[in-house]
Amino acid sequence: MADRKPMRVLANSMAVVEALAERGDLSPAELAEATGLPRPSVYRFIDGLKAVGMATTTDENRARLSVKWLHLADAARDAMIEWASARRVLDDLAERTEQTAFLTVPRGDEVVCIDWAPGRGIGVLTLAPGRSLPLYAGGAGRLVLAYTRDVEEYLSDGPDRRPLTSKTMVDADALREDVRRTRAQGHTLSLDDATIGIGALAFPVLGSAGELIGCLSIAGRSVDIRERADEFVDAALGAVAALERGVASELTTPLQ
Repeated sequence: MADRKPMRVLANSMAVVEALAERGDLSPAELAEATGLPRPSVYRFIDGLKAVGMATTTDENRARLSVKWLHLADAARDAMIEWASARRVLDDLAERTEQTAFLTVPRGDEVVCIDWAPGRGIGVLTLAPGRSLPLYAGGAGRLVLAYTRDVEEYLSDGPDRRPLTSKTMVDADALREDVRRTRAQGHTLSLDDATIGIGALAFPVLGSAGELIGCLSIAGRSVDIRERADEFVDAALGAVAALERGVASELTTPLQ
């Protein structure tokens, strides 16, 4: 029992960090509500994060993540050597389409954005580096569900499917059909199901054995994604091929 206590402390600390990352500055009361932790525990976790320089408090006594996380984020991204050439590919795609280009990777029941090249309409997009989407919402999430998970297992054992908008797919039959359609056409079209007014096209990035290692997506106004879908698909498929070549090159290049 004693061996499990440090793991519980770490999990609770991470819950506090993730709440701050997702919602911004929060008071202890708001953090307690967001995490389900007792308020005295929240105070202790905030004090602990402040002691190691990972959090600060505002003049209104609201907790805030410190800029030290930026250094850790850069280090984590740099450690993913297989994506060393991704930024250039994303920049080229964003310039060509005038939309925001994202690179995401699977993480359990979510997809996490590891890099992007901002386009128009950036202020209303849900996804950004470090942020995540569930596997039932958004182009990237639904793409990863189709390519990495047994849909029946996910529907029976996965997390609760809380709708992000009125268009979010939470119905089991709708998700089964979406997985079938995604596998058949090789990409996912998302319209308003993660953010109202925002659409996305998502494409698999595959490894040498044909396994999914990441997801490339293009996001912007739903009307632009819908009306220019064919143009964006062509541009994205070229970017996917460049990413796959880059990954293959990085993973086969011997260390110096």
